[in-house]
Formats: sequence, structure tokens, C-alpha cells
Amino acid sequence: MEQLRFGFGGEERPAPKRPGPPNRMNDLSYKDWMKFQKSFFRHHSSQALVEECICFFTKAVWPDGEPSRCLIIGFADIDPSRIPAPRLVDAHNRCDSFDGVGRLLLEAEQAGLTYDFIFIDLRRLIVDEESLTTYLTGYADVVSRALRRLLAPRRYCGLVVGAPGPGGAGFPLPWSVAVASRRHLRLRDEKVGLVEGEGRIYYCLFLQADDDGRPADPLTPRGVRLARAGRPIPAWTTPKPPPRRPNEILHPAKYPETLVAEFLDLFTEPGDRVFDPMVGTGRTVVAAIRTGRHGYGVELTPHYTGIARERVARERAQPSPSGAHPVGLIVQGDATRLDGIPELAGLQFDYVVTSPPYWSMLTNPGSENQRARRQRNLPLVYSDDARDLGNIEDYDTFLALLQSVYEQVAAKLVDGGHLTVVVKNVKRDHILYPLAWDLVRRLCGADGKYDYVGTTLWCQDDVGMKPFAVGIHWVSNIVHTYCLHFRKR
Repeated sequence: MEQLRFGFGGEERPAPKRPGPPNRMNDLSYKDWMKFQKSFFRHHSSQALVEECICFFTKAVWPDGEPSRCLIIGFADIDPSRIPAPRLVDAHNRCDSFDGVGRLLLEAEQAGLTYDFIFIDLRRLIVDEESLTTYLTGYADVVSRALRRLLAPRRYCGLVVGAPGPGGAGFPLPWSVAVASRRHLRLRDEKVGLVEGEGRIYYCLFLQADDDGRPADPLTPRGVRLARAGRPIPAWTTPKPPPRRPNEILHPAKYPETLVAEFLDLFTEPGDRVFDPMVGTGRTVVAAIRTGRHGYGVELTPHYTGIARERVARERAQPSPSGAHPVGLIVQGDATRLDGIPELAGLQFDYVVTSPPYWSMLTNPGSENQRARRQRNLPLVYSDDARDLGNIEDYDTFLALLQSVYEQVAAKLVDGGHLTVVVKNVKRDHILYPLAWDLVRRLCGADGKYDYVGTTLWCQDDVGMKPFAVGIHWVSNIVHTYCLHFRKR
């Protein structure tokens, strides 16, 4: 990484062997740049948040000698004088209405101002479905248009939107704002703030003054049916994965049994039947057995089916306090044709938890994940089977097939049973595809098979950061995963 440190401020470092790219975005050291790459953070204060974002998205002085200019709206408890000089900061701490936000943006336009970074806190204004609908119908288009006009070309802005309350239940307000903003701005990514002690989260949605390659379909409260959660849904979790055996590492995508166990405790009772239609190396079934549930899984590839069966057999060989072991069944089959699997005939499940392929994330040309696995001589994809959903090239085709799988799953769930889907949004060719958000919209619409219960973010503290686009533009390391919870209608 030594060559990447060329051109960054901060502490003195040994001269690199080869000059790397100059830092065109900010004045941060390589170390401080990498800290910002993480897609979630623990909230300390609004002051720290504003300072960190301004220092990341701007230089104090640009190469032409002009200081950067920033517009900050709605952060009630910040002191703009503490923001490192010589930046010019227009701060409006008190802004109590959408009209007020619009008026400030209009006044800046009328004054002929251009900004290098704009940061707007909407947490006090968008607090529930009603206020969100007011924003979407009367202000979202006005705000995003104004931001596009006020920003210098390809500069960034941020919208801060809170989740609806403590925990992960309720309509996902930030997702809706992000989707609406793509009409006039390019959605680059998000950072999620974890408010420890309150169990709350908020999203920092970062957008760029550029055209978005894929304006998304609207995500509105009227388009998603909600279910009331029977138990509190945690907003996030940070489970510690157990050590992996060599043959388990071969699978290019997996989640830990400890994560599954948390959801089994939330949605099931001992003796319930648990199903995973894309079981991979068997983690769901292993977790079910360990917690006294009956586990069933389907896996497409013979290789991973064998690994899963070995793991389940090993788990069932452990001593049982009652002398009886729960069922642990692994079937080789195709999740897109569940009715054609004879071993599942007549079975009904109390809970389904699964993680699908994240579309073509594993096959993205030049992806860091591919590079790392290639260096370790590990498989780069799930399989070369044409039935493998991860091998589908077209996003909309992939999404439709995935929707079909979960609609088939609904037929296998007991009435009122729950489904949890562990999934990430996907970036490809510099475009963000909101896979998690699209699944909620498709599965929970008026004609859907499910109601939306909420989301728990799986936040990975134990993942090393990778230097994406250092010094050029912001590409985060996505280390939070959406665990989407649904209830069968």
C-alpha cells in the first residue's frame, strides 16, 4: 500500500518506491481516509459527524487557490467555528420545516453560490410515514433539483435520515428518501450511524452532482404492507463468527451460525422446523440443531451439499442432554423448483432464513473480493451451473427469479410464519443496485405474499478495509448486511 500514500497529508512517511495518485478529494492521510471507508460507525456527536464528512469530501483549499465552501442545514447542536479553516461554511443550525430547507436552498441559488459539499439533517423533519409522505410528494424533487444546481460538478452532498424508532421495525424511511433523490443526483452509497444505548440507527445518504445510471422504482409507504412485530426487532447486531474449517472457507459467501441463532431465538421455539432453500455449507441447519430446532436445507451444487451433510452429521454426533437429536436434512436440489423436491413434499416450516447470491457481486470484473480469493486459490463463484442465480447477468431477471423463490417458500411456511433474507445492496459499473430495498418492495406490495416486519443490520467489525478509489472518489467498504424480516400473509 506504500505507493498509495503519496500525495496525502498527515504524518511523514518513508518515500514511496513509486509515486501513487495525488489525492484530489481531501487533505487526509491514507490512514484517516481508510477509517472513513467503513459503511457503518458508532455515533458520538453531530459535531464529529459534520467535521468528519466535511474533511473527507473537501480540501481546505483547492489547487486553484480557492477555499472550499460548504452548506450545512439542520444540525442544531454544532459549532461551525470548530470546522477546520480556511473552509467557508454557511451553517443554518435551526431549520424546523421542509419549507425552511427549501427556502435556504433557494436563497443560496439566488445569491449565485456554488458549494463543494452540502449536508442536510432531516432527522427532526422525517420521523414517521406521514412526514415522509409529505416530503416525497411536496419537497423531494425540489430539494434534489436544488442540490444538483448548487453543487460544483461531481461534488457530494449528504442527507441524514433516521430510522422510525428504536429497534429495526417500521417502514424504512431512509431507503425511500434515497430512492427519491436519484431523480436528479447519483446515489453513491450510505453510512449507517449506530446510536448505542438507544438502539437507534440513522443513515447518511451520500449523493453526487451527476446523473444516476439507474433511477430506482419508488419505495413508498403505500407500496409496502407492514406487519407488527411480535417481539422487538434489533436494529443491528455484531455476532462473532466461529473459526472455519478449510472446506467451509471454500464457499465464497456465508454467514455465521451465531447470526442464525439470534434469529432462531427471535422467531422460533425449540422443536420448530427451520428451512433454508439455499443452504450452502449448512450453517442454518447446524444452528437449528444446536438450538433444539429441526433443520432442513436445499443446496444446488453436489460439492457444497457434501460439505453441508458432513457438518450436519458431525453436529448430530454430539451428545444430546435429552438423548434425542433434532432432524438435520440436507437435500441436493434447485431452490427455484421447490415443488419438485420429493424430500420436502408435505412439509410445513415455522421459519425460513436464507442468504441468496448478491446478484453478480462475485463475478464483478476486477472486484476486490475476486482478487483476494484468487490469491488464496479459492473458488470465485458458487458454481458454473446455469441454474445458479449468481450466474444471471441481467439484474431484473435475477430479481424476478429471486422473488419467485420466496413466493414458493411462502407456500411451505405455516400461516404467520417468518422469513429472514440476508442480503446486501450491490455496486456494479459504478451503479448502486438496491437489491435489499427492491426485495422489500416486490415481496410486500399489494399482491405480495408477505408483510414487512423490519430489518436488522449485521455489522461486521472484524473485516479489514480495502483501498477502493483512494484519492479519487468515495467508494465505501460495505460491511453492513441487511437481514430483512418478513411475515407470511
